[in-house]
Parts: sequence; C-alpha cells; structure tokens
Amino acid sequence: MPTPSHHRQGDTHSSALKRRLGDELRAVIDVLLTEEAPAQGLEHALRLMADARAALAGPPAPAYNASPEYWGGSDKSWGSYLEMTMFGGGINPLGMPMEPHYGHDDQGRPFAEGTVRLGRPYLGGPDMVHGGYVAGLLDHMFGLALHAGPLVAVTATLTVRYLSPTPIDRDLSLRAWFEPGEGRRLRGRATCHHGEVLTAEAEGLFLRVDMLEMAERNARI
Repeated sequence: MPTPSHHRQGDTHSSALKRRLGDELRAVIDVLLTEEAPAQGLEHALRLMADARAALAGPPAPAYNASPEYWGGSDKSWGSYLEMTMFGGGINPLGMPMEPHYGHDDQGRPFAEGTVRLGRPYLGGPDMVHGGYVAGLLDHMFGLALHAGPLVAVTATLTVRYLSPTPIDRDLSLRAWFEPGEGRRLRGRATCHHGEVLTAEAEGLFLRVDMLEMAERNARI
C-alpha cells in the first residue's frame, strides 16, 4: 500500500515548503510549552509570528477533501489525507507525523501499524498523553487499517480502555486490524504499547458507506 514516501517523490516545491513549515510550527509549539522564555524573547517571537502570518496570507484554499474526486479512493487523495490529518499530518502542525505500515496478517486480516512519540503539547495527566488524544489516535489507526483492506467505512462506535498511563516523550507502538466483515458491519481492534506495556486498547464498529454519496449529501446541508 502507498505510504507518505511514495507521495513525496512527486512533491511540488510548494508542498515541500509547507511540510517544512509544519515541522517548524510543531517545534515552535513544543518550545513554547517546554521552555521559560523571557518577556523580551516572547515579544520578539510575537512580532515574528505576526510577520509569518502576514507572509502566509493569500486567496482562500479549499479543504483538502472538498473536491468530490477526493472520495474516489486514489493514492493521491490518500496522500493528501496523510499530510493534512490532525493525527499524523506532515503539513498540519496539529498532528505528529507517523510513517504507517500496512499489510495482512496470517489470517488475512488487514492491519496498519506505526510508531509515534508525543511531547508536551499532548500532555494530559502527569507525564501522560491526554486520554482524548489517545482515543483519537486509535481511531486514526483504524482509518489506516481500512486503507489496508482496502475498505471504505466510517466509525459507528468506539470503545477505549485505558490500562496503563500512555507516556509522553516515549516511543508508542500502535496497531489496528479488522475482522472479516458481514454486510455493512466491520469490527476492529486497536492497541497502543509502550515497550511491552499495553497502555490502551480499543474496539470499534464501522459501517461501510459510499463516501462520494455522503460527501455530496453533506455539501447540500
């Protein structure tokens, strides 16, 4: 299955610059939350950020998934999602980039897995990733596993169990997979490990849908 590296081979100069800017913005957010800058430094940074915002001004940009062609399932569309999603975006500074890997296990079940390290911006409890972000990240893994199917479905229910603190600033191993489906219904499981420790697991029910029809219907709302 395609991974972000496949799409980067055909990068435009603009896309590459946006990705570098996303990396820099993530770094700025991390420093803002982890270091005690003096007032003079904060004032200087504020001026620089205002200048940066002015430099980025331009005509309105449509959402990455605004075009009906996006929902046709092309590799290019999938690459756009991986760049812009808030749970793994290369360009979106709200997400921490993660290189996903796809496959099918010995029982033929589609799966996706990856490793990510989350810092201070994702803090919840003491030295712990916020539980809401853990849940979102596991749901994101289900989306990646659907791509491995390939399957097209949306989340109907998601049940998350927190078994141990999910630590910040540590490598987290994530994996999601789907059982054989019956009709519209698909059931999947996902896990988050820190080393050998299972920190969280999820079970989800997903419904097969026609995403193009859904996009067209939502556009009329």
